[in-house]
Amino acid sequence: MATADSGPPVKGRSISVRIGLAGVLVLTLLVMAAIIVGLRNPTAGGDEPTPAHQPVPAGPAGALAQADTPTPVKESATAVPTATETQKPSPTLTHVTPTPTATPSPTALQTTAPENNVADAPSATLLSATLPTATLPTATPWPMPTPRETYSWTLKVPILMYHYISDPPEEADKYRIDLSTSPDDFREQMLFLANNGYETVDLYDLSLAIVNKGELPEKPIIITFDDGYRDNYENAFPALQDLGLRATFFVATEFVDQGNPDYVDWTMVKEMAAAGMRIEPHSKTHADLTVHDRDFIVWEVLGSQETIASHIGYRPRYFAYPGGRYNEEVQEIVSELDFWGAVTTANGLWHSFNDRFEWGRVRMRYTTSLAELVDMIE
Repeated sequence: MATADSGPPVKGRSISVRIGLAGVLVLTLLVMAAIIVGLRNPTAGGDEPTPAHQPVPAGPAGALAQADTPTPVKESATAVPTATETQKPSPTLTHVTPTPTATPSPTALQTTAPENNVADAPSATLLSATLPTATLPTATPWPMPTPRETYSWTLKVPILMYHYISDPPEEADKYRIDLSTSPDDFREQMLFLANNGYETVDLYDLSLAIVNKGELPEKPIIITFDDGYRDNYENAFPALQDLGLRATFFVATEFVDQGNPDYVDWTMVKEMAAAGMRIEPHSKTHADLTVHDRDFIVWEVLGSQETIASHIGYRPRYFAYPGGRYNEEVQEIVSELDFWGAVTTANGLWHSFNDRFEWGRVRMRYTTSLAELVDMIE
């Protein structure tokens, strides 16, 4: 009996055996090729990250994929910190060489200011050079004299106050008469002072003595004239010169500028200043300063001070209130303008540092006799 395994070999079976061996060989070659490719390209494989240039899906899924995508291992050279000069501060950025204009020169740089430096004040030498040298004090300081320590003196020094040195005209009102002193009476009064030990000083001397930086003679007296009338030059000035006396003339400058014939002119002012007389401001127009605003007061006070300074060569430091009228604001402005003191028309013989902007005077009237003068000052 015949069986299934018996008989001659079947042709189809040998073909399948040959195909199976070829498949194994091909598969082996593919595996070996994959291994070789893998060795040449280590980053190849299913875990390779998405390259930076590969498109990322739009929408939330794309955003999530972009957030979860690790940074590629292989980066460009510029993204990796290196020791190149661009990563280090260059010398030009950390060090700036100053230019010659940025470096202060030795002459322009002052590290320590003088203790009593006054920005607009010349030195004491320059001040003394501009003042008349005949009978003026040689050590007049430019800054206002102040007490040496914590005290100052209150001194008795009569300050005579004159206006007109002429006989009043027939049509004169009571004010013109009261403000007048006849030339003869004036000379008699000056002669009495000169013959009885009185020595004329000025307001600068008084300021220095009050703060204990100067000395006064045994019998000091100050002679002042208000307004700047021409008869001061024609009648008072010659008498003063003859007797070797000094005086202070308070001038209302606008009347002089306008060439008013009743007042001195600038040639007369310069002559008197050169002879040792003091020329001080009495405002510009002799206005009542108490009824005007601050700007007007400054114009009147500072304007007259600067006008006089331009003619006599130094800055005057004392003021006479026009008409004797003043208030707290006027006093403050006079102080702010760097005056050293001011005189009033009120009666007074004693003067101190604290009341330097309201020093009183002795009014000389047309009816003042020599005996009355002696009684007032002694």
